Amino acid sequence: MSIQSTIQRFHPSGKFFLLFGLFLLCLGIASLMQVLIILPYSGLQLKDLADEKKLLLLQDFSNPNIMKGMKIAQAVSVLLMFVIPSLLFAYFSSEKRIGYLKMNRAFPAIIGITVIVLVFAVMPFINWTGELNNYLSLPEFMSGIEEWMKTSEEKLKKLTETFLQMDGIGDLMVNIIVVALLAAVAEELFFRGAIQNIILEWTKNVHWAVWISAFVFSFFHFQFYGFLPRMLLGVVLGYLYIWSGSLWLPMLFHFMNNGLAVLFAYLVGKGI
Repeated sequence: MSIQSTIQRFHPSGKFFLLFGLFLLCLGIASLMQVLIILPYSGLQLKDLADEKKLLLLQDFSNPNIMKGMKIAQAVSVLLMFVIPSLLFAYFSSEKRIGYLKMNRAFPAIIGITVIVLVFAVMPFINWTGELNNYLSLPEFMSGIEEWMKTSEEKLKKLTETFLQMDGIGDLMVNIIVVALLAAVAEELFFRGAIQNIILEWTKNVHWAVWISAFVFSFFHFQFYGFLPRMLLGVVLGYLYIWSGSLWLPMLFHFMNNGLAVLFAYLVGKGI
């Protein structure tokens, strides 16, 4: 009996843990690759990684060379963490393989145009839920956790702001590719193509599949103060996937959403 046929007989819970195991394996490889990619841009050598003070130089976001290395590392990490596990999972868990992810189905151009309009239509509501999310607070006995989350969120905010500082069209194009295109393709492969399909097979309920995968999608970003809007974004993406039967449609929506954020950041930076 082949590996494929064995895995195809797994219960959906077993398939979920298989996917999670592939993710953890690729996450470990991605973490190592990040350091190796950024290292030359920092002027450090491998032996310097044992020095905690020198190690902090890898987090010097004011250094433009470090940021160049981080963008390359980000692109490689996204591919390793989300694309590779999804494709391997689809290959081993289904005879349809790429068809399992529903990447073999196109959609009419008018549907694509409608989705682009939908991005603008839902953006105000999702942004409003982001503002609402900022007012949420944890109980007093969890104040330590809340303080840790706020500190982490502030660090990530600074990193994001530095990441989105763009001097010209070249920087804009790089961010469109890394932040918008690669993220949209990779995350939709993993969260909709793989996880949502597993949960649908497990629960036999479309709505459970959409909402649970949206929760996992938001949780994986580890941003408490952006949890609600990101989960709702995941819900929209999940229903688009179910409705169209094509992974390309949520990818388009996701790309437009991220791409507009990058474009607006560029325009704001230019004082427009």
